[in-house]
Amino acid sequence: MSTVYIIGHKNPDTDSVCSAIAYAELKRASKKEHNFIPARLGPTNRETQFVLDFFKVPEPELIENVYTQIADIAFDKPINILKDSPLSETWETMMKHNARTVNIIDESGKFIGLATLGDIAKAYLESTGDFSRYKVPMQNIIKTLNGEAVLLNDDFFSGNIVVAAMQADDVKKRLKKGDLLITGNREDVQLLAVEYGARVLIVTGNHGVSELILERAGQKGVNVIKVPYDTFNTVKLINQIIPIHYIMKKDDLIVFSTDDLIDDVKEIMLKHKYRNFPILDQNQKPAGMLARRHILDHTRKNVILIDHNEMSQSVKGLEEARILEIIDHHRIGCMETDQPIIFINRPVGCTATIIFELYEQKGLTPNKTVAGLMCAAILSDTLVFKSPTCTQEDIITAKKLAQIAGIDIEQFSAAMFQAGTSLEGKSEEEIFYTDFKDFSINKYKIGVSQVNISQKISESLKNRMIMFMEKLKNEKNYDLLLLMLTDIIAQGSEFLYVGDYKELLGRAFDVEIKGESFFLPMVVSRKKQVIPRIISAINSY
Repeated sequence: MSTVYIIGHKNPDTDSVCSAIAYAELKRASKKEHNFIPARLGPTNRETQFVLDFFKVPEPELIENVYTQIADIAFDKPINILKDSPLSETWETMMKHNARTVNIIDESGKFIGLATLGDIAKAYLESTGDFSRYKVPMQNIIKTLNGEAVLLNDDFFSGNIVVAAMQADDVKKRLKKGDLLITGNREDVQLLAVEYGARVLIVTGNHGVSELILERAGQKGVNVIKVPYDTFNTVKLINQIIPIHYIMKKDDLIVFSTDDLIDDVKEIMLKHKYRNFPILDQNQKPAGMLARRHILDHTRKNVILIDHNEMSQSVKGLEEARILEIIDHHRIGCMETDQPIIFINRPVGCTATIIFELYEQKGLTPNKTVAGLMCAAILSDTLVFKSPTCTQEDIITAKKLAQIAGIDIEQFSAAMFQAGTSLEGKSEEEIFYTDFKDFSINKYKIGVSQVNISQKISESLKNRMIMFMEKLKNEKNYDLLLLMLTDIIAQGSEFLYVGDYKELLGRAFDVEIKGESFFLPMVVSRKKQVIPRIISAINSY
């Protein structure tokens, strides 16, 4: 099932968030084969958070970009081996899965290294009878030799391997305290091993062990293991009891994260000619194995854009994603797609109005929660039908949705705007980016922020906002920055501005501008009353 992200614009407002949620619900109801996920590109503002809390809906997923990541492509499942597993088990697992490389993990499942077929083969070739540098779990001996623990006193073994293929006197000379002795049904050698301090006694050929040997072994703390193989084959297999972590690679490894971008991964893979690369999740646990074949024809992320259609207002990496649809009510900006798409752009006051019409076209009725979200979006975008962008269709739609949701428009909108217009405790940056949009108009880079207020703000705060805007203008090379302080009750906006284009603004709004601010009565819509006038002034400038 492919994932499709439904994304509103940067600095999300109530329409972009609620419409994304509502459209995701509609798409899920009509297209079961995809996983539709509503997403946001930044923190929700206070108004939007009030709406989500009111209808008990969690925030949409926050995404930073839609660049293709490792998590978006198909890769091999990880083959994981616990660090204390014997070489024999590792080899068998690799043969079973036809794998050349496996991940080595600790008891918590975290990645600690890699082992390859070559590493195991090298360990076999370099094997010796000195196991003193290893701490071998007793279970490795039992598992590798298909043995049976007749008497088990220890969890681990570390020492030399001695094979009793000689006279008892010769065994006595070679045997040291703490060694592992491999022998057949020679009771004299078994007793000698116990008396001289062997730590592990392996009896081959599935032979029984006498009561005398077991009694003495119990007194001396000797481990006794019975195995089915003859002595020759037991000796051949004994080197495979070594824990895999002793021969794994753990230094200077090239590993990837599920969040890594495919373009970055390609560059690294070109420099390192390994067959497979481990992929780790955020908890450093293996998520898969990546080979070159996996990134030859990777799939781009699928997105649907809501409440915007300009690159400057959208998510990072959009140029690398596959845009499937655009649902919007703003001017058409510059955006290209590599295939025909559904593009619905209508001159209404809110995206949610368009989405409700799509519900009706499919003969579907949104549930109470979704209806409430869409109603809130319309009330917010149209300033409860006072904005010049508001159409009769917005009003009719909002009333239908309010009835489905069981809310009173006047009471709900009053509470919503009261929550949204409070600037208490907010920094200059938080205020400015409450609802901010970039515009590229001819050669000009312009930013316009809009903040709804229900009471006058202090001159001190205005001065701080001007200082913030000056700094932002210089840092990001804006030609002009505007902050609309829109008074919902008085139905007008005070504009704070920075930039060297006072004459342009005067021409756009037919006002004489003195100082760093000006007031425009009955101007409450950035989309319909501000941007078109600035475009017109620039074109005639």
